[in-house]
Amino acid sequence: MIRKRNTKVPGKPVTGEEPSFAEVAAMIEQAKQRAYQAVNTELINLYWQIGQFISRKIAAAEWGEGVVEKLADYIRRRDPNLRGFTRRNLFRMRQFYETYAADKKVSALLTQLPWTHNLLIMSQVKRSEEREFYLRMAIQERWSKRELERQIKTALFERSVLQTPKVSPVVRQLRPEVETVFKDAYVVEFLNLPDGHSERAFAGRVEAASSRFAKRSSPGQAAG
Repeated sequence: MIRKRNTKVPGKPVTGEEPSFAEVAAMIEQAKQRAYQAVNTELINLYWQIGQFISRKIAAAEWGEGVVEKLADYIRRRDPNLRGFTRRNLFRMRQFYETYAADKKVSALLTQLPWTHNLLIMSQVKRSEEREFYLRMAIQERWSKRELERQIKTALFERSVLQTPKVSPVVRQLRPEVETVFKDAYVVEFLNLPDGHSERAFAGRVEAASSRFAKRSSPGQAAG
């Protein structure tokens, strides 16, 4: 007796329930993403608070660098399995706080990126306007650390913002003061506007972008 060959395509739904199963799998994935974001928010807030604590102690001349090293040793002895609180990282937390302490408008952005992304921007970008640019672009485009580093090294900020000679007439008409902050290439790229965009199209994209960032900024702010 000749057996029939199995012609079933791997991965192809074979039951009527599988679309529903996929919905459940999507729920699980979404929950995992929310859990990751919640943990990341707590971690960034913790680093901010530790950085603030160390900064204030040093500013008040209560601590010197040697005390920070003792703190790292204390944390290691207290919990040998706890990673990320070396002397070097504690000073990074201090730098993190001091870099953004006076820049309240970006505090909600910090918790939307992993610590490695924040470290990269903080260490390689010196101007506050440029840091905000990369924070927002990394969030919007969901860049990996490698892609973020590539964009910084290839000077995306300079190419998109500083080298454009004039601001869009639409931007100038709606908000004259924006000329000193944004340049046409940044606005067009950021809002995905086509060339020759209308005022109506610009206003619509601004509203959509504002709503998107309001939703993404809903987790707790990193400011303390």
